[in-house]
Amino acid sequence: MGGGKPGNTVITLTVDTEGLIADPNNVNNYVVFTDNQSDPAENPGHPDAYVSTVNKGATCEWQGVPKQGTNLINITGVFKKVSGGNDILKTPIPPGLQENPNKPSRKVLKAKVNGAYLTGYKKYTINFTINDGAIIYPVDPKIQMNPK
Repeated sequence: MGGGKPGNTVITLTVDTEGLIADPNNVNNYVVFTDNQSDPAENPGHPDAYVSTVNKGATCEWQGVPKQGTNLINITGVFKKVSGGNDILKTPIPPGLQENPNKPSRKVLKAKVNGAYLTGYKKYTINFTINDGAIIYPVDPKIQMNPK
């Protein structure tokens, strides 16, 4: 893959759990996205503007981490939006979580990226919980393919 970047993309959702638990109706203010592709970190409060880069034919993995403390952030689903770009991820995104071999206490969700290069970006929704709680929090970032 181009530029010495990793072939597979790992997107990390960092959650300010203390803030979100105190103010559950404003999820966007308490989450920040980053990835291992050197994409700029998301500006807090605007996950809908975050764009992560994926490579054709590779995998994309989502993991959640707490900003503080030992809360468990579980990604419970990744759903492509009907509108908003090309179908970059293969359908359907496998349901359920897999164990993270590097950190068994953390769950991850993986999807396969289409093998043909597609331009533009795709909007999607990530749902997550804190400590397997009943509240499901949705956030709406974007992905796009690396042209190399």
